[in-house]
Amino acid sequence: MKKFFSKIKDNFKNSFLPKLKAFFKKYLTKQALTVFGIVVLIIALAAGGIKIYDYSRTAYLKPYIEKYQIEFPEGILEEMCDSYGKDQSVLGRIEIEDLNFSSDFSSIIQDESVFLENGADITKEQHFRAIRFNDKSADLESLYSTAQLFLKSSQSIKFTTLYSKEEYRVIAAFYTNTKPEDDNGYVYPYNYCGNMSKTDFGHFQDRLPYKALYDTGYEYSYDDYFLSLSVPSDFMQDFRFVVVCVKTDRKGFEKSKTAIPNEKIYFPQVWYDVNGETNPYMFTGKWYPKAV
Repeated sequence: MKKFFSKIKDNFKNSFLPKLKAFFKKYLTKQALTVFGIVVLIIALAAGGIKIYDYSRTAYLKPYIEKYQIEFPEGILEEMCDSYGKDQSVLGRIEIEDLNFSSDFSSIIQDESVFLENGADITKEQHFRAIRFNDKSADLESLYSTAQLFLKSSQSIKFTTLYSKEEYRVIAAFYTNTKPEDDNGYVYPYNYCGNMSKTDFGHFQDRLPYKALYDTGYEYSYDDYFLSLSVPSDFMQDFRFVVVCVKTDRKGFEKSKTAIPNEKIYFPQVWYDVNGETNPYMFTGKWYPKAV
């Protein structure tokens, strides 16, 4: 038996195997070389395609790089290149068409500037962002301080970051103190930035309609994205006027057609003191949302 298997093994080694090798050498070498060449060509074309694609994505930056001699963030919108080239602290632009107002905003807090509040991030989606105007260059009160004015406005706010163009619809407006002593040691988080838990969003959803000057009929959703704009106000000393907006798109943009004045506005305590009235909300708990 051992001799039998040994004979088969020798026959395979000395006869069949050389013939198999000769077959591969004769018939497959050219094909293998052809396949190899094709593979190399595909890789070369792919690499070239990637380079062409990369160049097409960044070609628009070349004149700005030459003009300002700086590196630009990957993915920056061309319309923001000049602004960023002049000032690398610029994060975007805010536009209010009713006021014919347009201003770049940055991360730098100055006396006369428009800036993104702490906690906001333009590189990702957030439930809440806030813009602060440190002067009265944008007279939001003239647009949104009453239900009648609100209905006459476009209700549109354009918010452009370095990387994307967004549009927001105004859904509420209110006055707020900025000093804790004007509201029993509390300042409503009008300039909150970041994401909220569902519990905190529930507090936001419950409280804002009471603070709002009028009801626009908007139904709040946890899936929405909000933008708040605040400007200095003479309504009371150290107060700010705040406009709350929700992210939308031009195709689905629909103005609110109703605005019902709030007959029992939740003002800060100082307002009731000055007007000699009792604050019906004085025992309302202080709410401080936590970022998630």
